[in-house]
Amino acid sequence: MIGLVLILIYPLGYSLWLAFHQWTLRTFRQGVPYVGLDNFTDLIQGEDFTGALATTGTFMFFAIVLEFVLGMGLALLLDQNLRGQRLFRSLILLPMMCTNVVIGLTWRLMYNYEYGVVNYFLNMVGIDSVAWVSDISVVMLSVILVDVWNTTSFVALLLLAGLQALPEEPFEAARIDGASAWQRFVHLTLPLLRPAILVALLWRVIDTFRIFDVIYLLTAGGPARKTETVSIYVYRYGFKLFDLGFAAAASYLMILIMLIMAIVLTTMIGRTSSD
Repeated sequence: MIGLVLILIYPLGYSLWLAFHQWTLRTFRQGVPYVGLDNFTDLIQGEDFTGALATTGTFMFFAIVLEFVLGMGLALLLDQNLRGQRLFRSLILLPMMCTNVVIGLTWRLMYNYEYGVVNYFLNMVGIDSVAWVSDISVVMLSVILVDVWNTTSFVALLLLAGLQALPEEPFEAARIDGASAWQRFVHLTLPLLRPAILVALLWRVIDTFRIFDVIYLLTAGGPARKTETVSIYVYRYGFKLFDLGFAAAASYLMILIMLIMAIVLTTMIGRTSSD
C-alpha cells in the first residue's frame, strides 16, 4: 500500500497542478503560468468535449443494452441442466481471454473493406461490401459490435452467478400456483437478481466510459471524430497537441463524471442489499 501510494501521489498531484496551469510544447520553456479555472471553462464551453461526451454516451447506452440482453439470455441458458454445460461456459468466456490490443487489431483486419472476412461473408449472400471503419453511418455500429462481442460473456458470467444464488422456494411456489415461465422471470427472477444486475451495470458503465484501446485501434476516433470518446479526446490533446494543462483538466472532469455515476450505482446497490 505504501508503494502504491508513493507511485500514485506524484502523478495525480502533478496532473492536478497541470489542470490549473497552461503547459504547451511551444511555451513551457518560457514558463507555465497559472490560469485558474480557464482550462475547465474552455473545456465545458467547447463543442469538441461535449461532442466526445455525446459519442461516449451513445456508445455506452447501446453497448450496455445489447450486452445485458444477450448476457441475460446466455445466463438463463447456462443456468439450465444442459449436456456439455461446462464446455459451453468455457467457450463463451474465450473473448475475455484476449487482450484488447489483439481484439482491436483482429477486428480491424476482419472489417477491412477489400480483404476482411466480414465483407467476404456478406458478399457470399449477395450483400455489397461495407466500409465498416470509414463510413460515418456505420462506424459507431462497428465499434459497438466489437465491444458486445468482447464483454457479453463477462455480463453473462456475473448474471449466472446471481441466478445460481437465488432461492428455489419462491419459484417452486410460483410453479404450483400456475405462473408461466415469463411471469416467473418478470416477477421473481428480475427483482431477486437486481443486486447482480446493478453490480454488472456498475462495472460496464465504468469500463465503457473510459474505453480507449479497442476504439483507438479500430478507428483512432474517426472518421470525422464520430467515434472519438472522452478518453481519445484526452489523448489527442495530451499526446498529439501536447496541451497537457488542458488534457489534465479534461482527465479530472472525466474522473468526476465517472465518480458521480459510480456513487449513484453503488448507492442503489446498497439500498438493494439492505432491502
